[in-house]
Formats: sequence, structure tokens, C-alpha cells
Amino acid sequence: GRQIQTLQAMPAREKITVAPGWGPLLRASGLDTVAGVYQCTQGEVIVRSGSTEVRRVQLGDGPATRTVFIKKYWANRFAQLWNGALRGTFLGRSKAQREFRNLTRLRRWGLDAPAPVAFGEERRFRWLTRSFLISEGVADPCLLDVLIRDRFSQDRGPDQRPFRRELIDSLARYVRRLHEHHFVHHDLFWRNVILS
Repeated sequence: GRQIQTLQAMPAREKITVAPGWGPLLRASGLDTVAGVYQCTQGEVIVRSGSTEVRRVQLGDGPATRTVFIKKYWANRFAQLWNGALRGTFLGRSKAQREFRNLTRLRRWGLDAPAPVAFGEERRFRWLTRSFLISEGVADPCLLDVLIRDRFSQDRGPDQRPFRRELIDSLARYVRRLHEHHFVHHDLFWRNVILS
């Protein structure tokens, strides 16, 4: 397939949305443009694939330091753009914009979710070539699959039953509240559930 570099020469339009209160910190960190986000090499890469990257970054100094996660999406080939044409690469909202809106809605409904910080898109002749989502880190996070592996595999005594019951009940209450708002989460896997 043709490479995306042919699109890079075309004029680009950026759209960036920043949550209230985050503008000055993003500007000071150089994360207030799509190019700035993509040039960011700070922090630690958590996940990287052929067209996505998730990076944990510390913003600010001293006690005002805040942890954010930067999720970047890009298209390497024209085939990727074409395959996603009806899912945001040409028509509709980008994945980054959908995730930003979903986090905003979850928090508005009183559900624990990471705070959305910003999302941005770069389009060339309406084709989405790059986008990003920045969300605030969860304090002292623990993935559910890690907790189960580390805690439950070592101690299977009766004192674990109340803790397991509370985990199951909490997750069930959370999912019920999602469904009450007609929201369906298609990736409800252990690795996607974070405890704090």
C-alpha cells in the first residue's frame, strides 16, 4: 500500500480540546499542539504497537507534579485510513475524541474514571492522520488481573472471601450504573479494570 508520507505534504488542520484548568500546564510542557505531543519523548512507554503508543509522563515540578497518560494514534498506510473511513478517519469522531467524551460522561455520572485532560486531531484534507488523548493518572493504580494473580494465588484462605465478594459487588454496581445510562463497555476485561 501507499505510505502516509504522501499525505504529510498536504496542508494540516489541527483541532485540540483541553479540559478546564489544564491549559497552562500543557503549554508549559509543550503538549498544547499535535506536533508537541508527538515530539514528546519524556516518561515511560507503557504500550506501543504499529499505530498506537501509550506513554506515562510527569508534568510540573515538586508537589505540583501530575501524572498523565498520553495515548497516540496514527495511520502508517493509506489502507488504515480507508479501513477506518466510517469510524473517524474521514467521517465521524476519532477514537481519541470518543474516548475523551466517554471519560467526561463517566465522571459526570459520578463513576470513577480517569480525568480527561485533552484530545487533539490532525487532519489532512479531512483524513485523520494523527490524534491523541491525554488523561490524568489514577493514584496508586492496581490492575485487577495483577491483584488477582498476586493476592489470590498466594492466599486462598477464608479471609479472602469478603474481599472477593466486595470486588465482585463493586464491579457489578459499576456496570449496572453504566447500563442505566445506556452505556456499553465492549472491553470489560480484567486488564481494563483499575483499582486505587
